[in-house]
Amino acid sequence: MTLYDFTKSYEMLEEAKQYVPNGIYGPRSPMFLTYGSYPCFLDRGEGCHIWDVDGNEYIDYMCSFGTNILGLCHPGVEEAAKAQMDRGNCFTLPSNLWVDTAKRLVGLNDGMDWTVFGKNGTDTTSFAITVARHHTQKRVVFTAHDEYHGSAFWITHSTNGIPEEYKAYVEHFTYNDLDELTALFEKHSGDVAAVMLTPYHHPAMADQEMPKEIFLKGVRSLCDKNGALLIMDDIRCNLRLHPNGSHAYFGVKVDMVTMGKAMANGHPIAAGLGTEAVKEAAQNVYFSGTHFFSAVPMAATLKTLDIIEEEGVIEQVAAQGKKLREGITGLAKTHGLKISYTGHDAMPFMRFVDDQYFEKNRQFCGEVAKRGVFLHPHHNWFLSAAHTDEDIQKTIDVVDECFKIVKDQS
Repeated sequence: MTLYDFTKSYEMLEEAKQYVPNGIYGPRSPMFLTYGSYPCFLDRGEGCHIWDVDGNEYIDYMCSFGTNILGLCHPGVEEAAKAQMDRGNCFTLPSNLWVDTAKRLVGLNDGMDWTVFGKNGTDTTSFAITVARHHTQKRVVFTAHDEYHGSAFWITHSTNGIPEEYKAYVEHFTYNDLDELTALFEKHSGDVAAVMLTPYHHPAMADQEMPKEIFLKGVRSLCDKNGALLIMDDIRCNLRLHPNGSHAYFGVKVDMVTMGKAMANGHPIAAGLGTEAVKEAAQNVYFSGTHFFSAVPMAATLKTLDIIEEEGVIEQVAAQGKKLREGITGLAKTHGLKISYTGHDAMPFMRFVDDQYFEKNRQFCGEVAKRGVFLHPHHNWFLSAAHTDEDIQKTIDVVDECFKIVKDQS
């Protein structure tokens, strides 16, 4: 097999550094992958296939970090988006799709009575925390260690340029550890506004962890006992686990939900939803952004939700994810490699168990990328409705070859 060359990508990266800090920032940086074994810039995409600026084609298991649940350039979604674009996108006032989209999201998400719109997860997680603090008139927020809830000052993992006091009322506990969470409630008795959790634990550079049977219900009980809100940050999992929200999948009652990524199949929109009990607080919290009101992403949302519900997308994605898991875990056993394959089949992650610093994972995923399959060595992967049996089989074939390389060089 001829390995990919990335000459143009890395030439463009050097040019980008003249105009953009680091050339590319955040998790899209090639430094977060295997430097030199992945492209830096993409040219186009269709379905679950992407092409870089050097003309290399990949089967994409990142789906734009989860947004493209139906696949890139889905004709139905793009037709709806174009029809709205022809009418206009960003108006002085909300478009006629404002109420339709709000009604649809509220009707879709179990237990939710109202919604607001943003552009990305950080917008809506920060809004939810602000509403919780205003509603409870308390300050402290608990999240699990290493969970990602956005890049806002109150929660970002970064410390550069951010005074410590911005995070003064945020504490962390070990996911699935009710005793540790109980101790935190006791430590901050009378001043806990909310617990924010992802539906299951999916941090970067670590195994994913499903909630223990008693965990989410235990968190709900602690929140009720202490007058705190339970907020589910469903940005990443949303519409991959259950059409009515991941809290419905796990059977837990929540006070607020944040959703995004997959809801418009790549068009920029996010939403914060809540119960009637916290609506008054939401009405009195300032929340706005020029593009929060854009109409095109709402048109894309409505069409995406139609397709997900009508075509059984969630079940389809999980089924393809199961085939991927069975293929990869089977090959690992055949090659005598010890791997950890965790998370939901629609959003899995794999690593080598004897690979503390992810050196093997970077080597493996880099070799896979050079052969036309885009996996990530540090971040969970995503399946989409565009992944076919042929895509899965080609992926398994490439993984087979790259497992041999890792084993031979161990």
